[in-house]
Amino acid sequence: MSQYNPLLQSQEPTYYDMALPSRGIPYFEIQSLGDIFEQDALSENGTVKIRALTTKDELLWTDKKLVEDLKAPMIILKNTVLGLKKPEKLIRADVEAMLLHARVLTYGNLTKIKWVCSQCSNANELTVDYTKLPVKTLESFENLMLKFKNYQLYMIPIIFSEAIEIQKANDNDISEQLDRIVSCIQRVDVETKDKGAQTVIDKRLIAQWVETINPKDFKIIVDHFTEVNKIGAIMDIEVKCTHCQFKEKTDVVVDITNFFSEED
Repeated sequence: MSQYNPLLQSQEPTYYDMALPSRGIPYFEIQSLGDIFEQDALSENGTVKIRALTTKDELLWTDKKLVEDLKAPMIILKNTVLGLKKPEKLIRADVEAMLLHARVLTYGNLTKIKWVCSQCSNANELTVDYTKLPVKTLESFENLMLKFKNYQLYMIPIIFSEAIEIQKANDNDISEQLDRIVSCIQRVDVETKDKGAQTVIDKRLIAQWVETINPKDFKIIVDHFTEVNKIGAIMDIEVKCTHCQFKEKTDVVVDITNFFSEED
């Protein structure tokens, strides 16, 4: 029997609606929605409910092992996003957007960025509003489809857990690029002369196909991969040097090891 704690009566968490960059399209159309979210946790227009961190949530970031293994953000998202069951199966851009939103709810929407001017080497600092950063969203399921020659493939943005596994497994950039592309391709339909239309979902067969097609066709797939994975907050902004007034672009760097820090 649980004991009533009067200290918690005003601590009921407040959840806020948040629109996912993917708009939930891959989860509704291709992935198994029920494996990732509880029923009705993801709305039809791709919004979830999320709350600010508690002290216990934030203390996860003091566990270096959890942070290095990228388990801390997964635990935090499971705690803060209502009805989220398996955050590791989310699109990476959605994971980043959720963490950013949790950060804003916890500490506010402002952060400081620093950069050195590439013209005069002056050290600059600027306050940036996270909520003002432009966000590219996935507009429709058709944006995931690519048709060329006798092929039609369906590609989703890279999933968080697969991105981590690929990064751990590969020791060169070429293997990582190929594995990332294959991980995003969910299905390939092909028209064959002797057997007509066929559908391939076996990742081994897809990998073999990607590795052996000609470079021109491979570039078509790479361009589609790049476009599909553009969703999410655009973290490079235009800045101007306070000394020489030179304009350039710099990244709003999100360091996962101190992301939830009041000093940012």
